[in-house]
This record gives sequence, structure tokens and C-alpha cells, in this order.
Amino acid sequence: MITANNGSFPWRGLPLGDAWRQAQEAARDGADHSTRLKEARDRVMRQAIEAQVAAGCDVATDGRVGREDPGASTVAGLAGVEIGPERDGYPAGDRVFRVPVVRGEVSWKGALVAEDYLFAAQGAGRPVKPIITGPYTLAMIAEDHAYDDPMALAMALAAALNQELRALQASGASVIQVDEPAILGRADDFPIFTRVWEVLGRGVQSALVLHLEGGDIRGVWPGLLRLKRLGCLSIDCVTVPGNLELLQSEPLPEDLALGLGLVGGQDDDQETVEAIAGRLRGAAALPAAARLVLGTGPDLGRLDTTAAVAKLRALDGARRLITAG
Repeated sequence: MITANNGSFPWRGLPLGDAWRQAQEAARDGADHSTRLKEARDRVMRQAIEAQVAAGCDVATDGRVGREDPGASTVAGLAGVEIGPERDGYPAGDRVFRVPVVRGEVSWKGALVAEDYLFAAQGAGRPVKPIITGPYTLAMIAEDHAYDDPMALAMALAAALNQELRALQASGASVIQVDEPAILGRADDFPIFTRVWEVLGRGVQSALVLHLEGGDIRGVWPGLLRLKRLGCLSIDCVTVPGNLELLQSEPLPEDLALGLGLVGGQDDDQETVEAIAGRLRGAAALPAAARLVLGTGPDLGRLDTTAAVAKLRALDGARRLITAG
């Protein structure tokens, strides 16, 4: 049984958080501050990783520092896509996001997050997991002026992002997370989603984590278990507590790990070590501990650093309580 962060980590409150904020403000004046900006970002990213590891997190992320926007952070750098205006209503957490605007044929021009992964993984001491927003969700939130068909756009994005997954794999990433919250509200699209997922993972040997935040999995269950090249299915059991019960209704393939999102990005003093352990003990039909990942459901990014650390420590404490018997 291991613990994992499945999203961002708040940089406000980290020792170098103010320096990163000041570097961002300076960059808005139009002058070339790219070197200073990158250096400040790298330093605060390193602190975000260190804070997660110190909190007992077995699989950390780079904090998504500077890439907090779930859409723009993935598509920036793809040919044929521009970053558009802000809108409300991102499928996970109803967050504000910048709209991907598709103007032409989508293709991969070069690494999107692989460079960040290489930096984050060096000296981390524990595995660091890169995260991308998946092609189906990107297609659902995009403004499309090229394909005139969301599914055709999703397939084009899948082919482009497959190249990014291969680049991450070549960079040494043994685990890669793909966020696809939009499918939870569009169960009728699941047959198409399975084809998009297959194109995305083609030729990728790294373990792929499918993280589903913010909704009820009932409409796509148990079809999720039949996805090809799926290494871990990660489910938000905070936003929809009933997801935990549903996960016990079907046996999992023996080679599939199960991620349980048991803490989230809201101020909630109910997510204690004892409460989390109690939920696990009450879920008797879960797979063996060796295939369980205790993680975050809703993203931690809107918390302050102290609260986010407390959430990760609660996961670690619950894991220790359960394994101690």
C-alpha cells in the first residue's frame, strides 16, 4: 500500500513562494525575464516536491507549479492549438480554465511536460509522477475551428499526446497520470473514449494512471476495467463517497492497481487518520494492500501549504494504521 498526490501542490506558503510570485509579476511587464522566471519556478518546484516527500507521500508530483491550468498546461506547445480566454466550469472541481482554441491540424512539436519531469525527478528521492490532461477532456473543453467534430478532435489530440507519453517514457517516467474528468458526465461517449484511450497509450510501456476527479463513476462502471494499457484506476471518493462502495462491486483484473482518492482540496477537519482508516476497514472487498494507492481526490492546489501537508500526512498515517493491523 502506497500513498500518492494526484494533482498540484500549493506553492503559496512555501519558503520561496514569494520569489516565484514576484518573478511572475515581473514577467508581465513585457520584458524578457524568462531566465529568472524559470529559475524561480525550478526552485519552488523543488520545494513542493520536498514538502510532499516530507509529508510521507510515496509518489509525488512536481506540484504543477506554473502549470496549474488543467487545459493550457497540456496543450501549450501543440501545433494547431492556441490558448484562449478564461472560462468557468472545468469538469473537475468546476475550476476556472483557459480554453484551448483549435485553429488547425493538431500535432506534437516537442516535449510539453517531459522537461519538467526530468528536472523534478532528479534528486527527488522518491518517484515523481508527471500529469497530463487527457485528449477526451481537452476535446470537450476546446473551442474547435478545425475538425468540426469533438470525437475527431479527441482522436487527433490522442495521437499527438501519445508522442508526449513516449517522450516521458524515454525520459524515465515509469508512471504517468492522465486526467479525464469529462467522461464522467458523458457516459454515452464511453465506447468512443475507449478508442481514444487506446490511441493515447499505443506503444507506451510506462504504467498509465487514469485519474477521474469530481464525479460519479456509475455511468462508466465496470467498463473502466476493460481499458487497455491501464496500470492504475484512480477514483475520487471524496466528491462522491459512494464511488468507494461501487468499486467493490466488481473484481479488478489482477494486474490493475486501484487508487482511492480519500482526501481533497477543501478545508475539512473530518479527513483524519482515524476516519480514513475507518473507511478502508469498512471496504472489505477491496483488492490486496499491494495493489492499493491511497491518494488525493479533488486537487489540493487551492489549499494553503500547511493544510495540503496535513492531508498528505493523514493519508500516510492511515496507511500506517491499516498495515499495523
